[in-house]
Amino acid sequence: MVQGRKTITTHIFEDLQDLEDSEGHWLVLYDFAQAAGEVTPHGFFRNLNRIMELGDGIRIQKSVIDCRRLKTARAIEALCHHYGARDIAIYEVKGILERARMGIAT
Repeated sequence: MVQGRKTITTHIFEDLQDLEDSEGHWLVLYDFAQAAGEVTPHGFFRNLNRIMELGDGIRIQKSVIDCRRLKTARAIEALCHHYGARDIAIYEVKGILERARMGIAT
């Protein structure tokens, strides 16, 4: 049986197969350098959605992803590099403050 080309998502997960995964809480932040009127490459979002389906991840804002697995955070980082993101950062969250109804931290 002939198989088609592998997606960038498949390549990324294959490259990360030896990474020791751990559960926790990570935020991935990225930014693409864009001139006025330019848009982020469409393929980026398609592949980002694939990574979140195969791993985990919840979009907090357009360029902020909340991940529960380190491997997912690293996969998103690799995807950002592939598409030429200007800035990429992964932050490990040590604790989350619950917010009261009025938006005041408790």
